[in-house]
Amino acid sequence: MNFEKAIRNINRSINKKQPSSFTPTWIKYRCKVSHQFIINNIKNELGETDWDLVTASLDRQLQKLWLKGSRTKQPNKYSDESEVILLLTPYREKLYTFVSQLNKEDRQICDRISIILVRLAQRGNLFAIQKLKQLIPFLINQWIEGYRLNRWRGYNDLIDRCIDNCIRRYRYSGSFIGYLNKTMECAGRPLKSIEAFSLDKKSQITDKAIVDNVSKDYNTGEVKIF
Repeated sequence: MNFEKAIRNINRSINKKQPSSFTPTWIKYRCKVSHQFIINNIKNELGETDWDLVTASLDRQLQKLWLKGSRTKQPNKYSDESEVILLLTPYREKLYTFVSQLNKEDRQICDRISIILVRLAQRGNLFAIQKLKQLIPFLINQWIEGYRLNRWRGYNDLIDRCIDNCIRRYRYSGSFIGYLNKTMECAGRPLKSIEAFSLDKKSQITDKAIVDNVSKDYNTGEVKIF
């Protein structure tokens, strides 16, 4: 048994049984050998069974059937920078993937790093949250430059809140980066585009600066551009 065979067995069993959802317990009783192999050999950087890697390796259409973990009480907040440094050490040379992704492997590594930090953040490590908020905006800025998320331009406070919510709510979807991107795409639909411009910019029609056409109504206090 190896990881590829274990995943293949789980995929086959889910497709055959057609459950509405599945969990580690479901796998345990229907794919016993695969479950045992995963429990014994597939560990994350925290020394726990790496169900993130398992769900990410399943057929894409099956990942959404993974039953989300139950809500737990808020963890106690703590600050441990050494824990973050230790877990990121193997990926120290790969942090560039948040800025530039050259291939599929880069995208997978970027997601892997994200999930490691998210799991630490969910345990209450404030340094993990801080690190995520240093790295993720590089990705978000790239998304905003694209057409789907350009409505988020200028909504920095909302973006920060969205990152916090996704960190807190993420369970298992195969990809934290994909989950964040999809969440922002859906949440951004009602947003109105904010157009930033300089008052020193000149009109193409009058060749006058916009500031020359700004006027204040001293009765109402309203500022208008004519």
